[in-house]
Amino acid sequence: MLITANQPFSQWDDIFTDSMMAVAAIDRLIHHGLIIEIQADSYRRKSATQRTAQTQSQPQKSQSK
Repeated sequence: MLITANQPFSQWDDIFTDSMMAVAAIDRLIHHGLIIEIQADSYRRKSATQRTAQTQSQPQKSQSK
């Protein structure tokens, strides 16, 4: 099973309503698990930024009535 997250474990208290729930979830996920931390830009964020830049650079079509 592969589980990905965009927040480090230290910030999971902000996700869960109870810090003990965060600790319990992390404990169960990392028990006998392999943690691979990747420091890279998000492909989805990069793609969204490019789409936004393309949209903003295109002239607006005026609607006539």
